[in-house]
Amino acid sequence: MTLRIGRIPYLNTEPFFADDQVREEAVASVPRRMVDLALSGEVDLAPLPVVAAFDHPEMFKPVGDIGIATIGAARSVLLLSMNPVAALGATRIGVIDETATSVRLLKVLLRFRYGVDNFVFVDLDEEPDAMLLIGDRALLGRPEPQRYPHVLDLAAEWHAWTGHPFVFACWMVRRGVLPSQCTEIMDYFESNLTRNLADPTIIHSRRQDMELSPGEVETYIRTFCYRFDEKIWEGFEHFKELDMRISSVESVA
Repeated sequence: MTLRIGRIPYLNTEPFFADDQVREEAVASVPRRMVDLALSGEVDLAPLPVVAAFDHPEMFKPVGDIGIATIGAARSVLLLSMNPVAALGATRIGVIDETATSVRLLKVLLRFRYGVDNFVFVDLDEEPDAMLLIGDRALLGRPEPQRYPHVLDLAAEWHAWTGHPFVFACWMVRRGVLPSQCTEIMDYFESNLTRNLADPTIIHSRRQDMELSPGEVETYIRTFCYRFDEKIWEGFEHFKELDMRISSVESVA
């Protein structure tokens, strides 16, 4: 069986890949859509948003100890708002349609960190009071800084509040795929991590479309933890617990 690989086309996933046929043939899609592709069987292995494991434990399981996490700021998961975050009650928050995990993290922070409940999520084009941006769009610049002067890095806020790392995505495999079928491709990802993190100019050369300097690319890539240790998995479990508390309340409501 040839595994169908998924690839999130954000700069922070580039360390897993080389400029080769594997990357070229991987199914590229944003996090939210990647979950749908995995559920429909169009991909077998992908860096899925962690909420996919929460919502579909019968379908997906993490493989290996690699993914995308931070200990502090992520720089590309940002809440931009007209007012301080504690004043976001009874407001409309625009959410980029690419997100799966970050919008759930925002719910956790608003409700448990700030006690803000009566907000609603809307599309970005509805002139919201605040907006959640992720990925390369968040990284490449803030829209309307005068309209949205307050900026909250969700991963930094999570770490300041809980002391835990935050896991955005981890490599997951569809149930039914044997671990032995993943050995070769996981070795490929590990090898690329070693090479790309040792010399991030490789990634800069591949992603000239970002129009970032080599130093900017390196700084951003080194923001993330790609190999997971026990503390990172503890952060995963802590977020899962809080996310499930919100989900249980919403299901009753």
